[in-house]
Amino acid sequence: MIDTLKIYVLWHPQSLEAKADANLISHHFDNLGIERGGIKYRVPVRTRSEPWKPDISQEPRKIDFSEADHNIIVLLNDSYMNTESQTWNGYLNDIQSQIVVRKDNDLIVPFHRSKNLSTFNAISHIHFAHQYKWQTSIANKEAENSRLLLHLLYAIRNHLRKIWTPKASKEKLFVSHAKSDGDYTARVIVDHVNDTSHDVPLHTFYDAMELIPGEKYQDTFDQEIENGTLLAIISDIYESRPWCLYELTKAKEYKRPIVLADISKTKISRSYPYGGNLPRIRLKGTDFRTIEGLLVEVLSEGLRCDLFVRQANKAIRNKKYSNAISLPRPPELFDILNIASKNETIIYPDPPLPNIEQKILKKATNSISPFLEIKSLGEM
Repeated sequence: MIDTLKIYVLWHPQSLEAKADANLISHHFDNLGIERGGIKYRVPVRTRSEPWKPDISQEPRKIDFSEADHNIIVLLNDSYMNTESQTWNGYLNDIQSQIVVRKDNDLIVPFHRSKNLSTFNAISHIHFAHQYKWQTSIANKEAENSRLLLHLLYAIRNHLRKIWTPKASKEKLFVSHAKSDGDYTARVIVDHVNDTSHDVPLHTFYDAMELIPGEKYQDTFDQEIENGTLLAIISDIYESRPWCLYELTKAKEYKRPIVLADISKTKISRSYPYGGNLPRIRLKGTDFRTIEGLLVEVLSEGLRCDLFVRQANKAIRNKKYSNAISLPRPPELFDILNIASKNETIIYPDPPLPNIEQKILKKATNSISPFLEIKSLGEM
């Protein structure tokens, strides 16, 4: 079976720091999806470090690009790798040649781990992330790890977006919040992203202050939500504010990636019934480490949604379903009402829903659309 996405991490076997980064990447993408009963969605990560046949060649084993629709090559370049630049340059030259043949379906994402490193001739035209600068500006290993993942996730999503939706503009992070008790947190996150000294490769949409005079609120909000990722700052009064609920509901209708950042302190009088069924992160501060960790979770959810929809749509075409739709999260009554009349099958991410949820949805479909089927991708 061909994977939609596969990641390869290149690092020198003598570099302990690069090895730690390789393990970080592997662990993160091995835990990307929704988990239930030990089952979750994973993006396969492979490493290339040791020589494949030491007596014959100093290069690692070749990468078989045909095993995935898209391959991401992560290069952790440091002083160890530079001492064997000729070997690694030849290896990268072969990779670059394959990428050209495959019409740029794949991507090299290089990181400079040390200062004053030479750039390999094979990829001299590619921009490096200057990882060594983070070590002095962040001074926190956990935040440094988040920055690495943040750059990698953004590069992957941006690359796939250009291929799958070439006419789309850059995706923005829509920060939904209540002014009264969520504005401070929202503002800190937006300022952090937009501070060029932080080297965070994201774009944001904050509120009406970003509108051009004469623009219509609702039209612009709808457009930004339809093409973006929603980060909802769930404060004590968030779920009592009509505009907040409008933004959250629209993001669900558009089947966009959504992450809830919970900053509630005292009491939420009423939980919005259509604000559940989404990843929720308890935000305990607004420090550097916490914000970047949250951004990693947001981009990870976005990538998971991107990949699932792509895989599900491929399966729908292969199975020749005439009326089917892919839903990037487990279905709920909200979805039955919105799409039941237009489709006969809803495909959602594994693992399958628990029996109690399936019974509730079955009652709804029997009343609204008796021919509607709800299946996980694995059940197809």
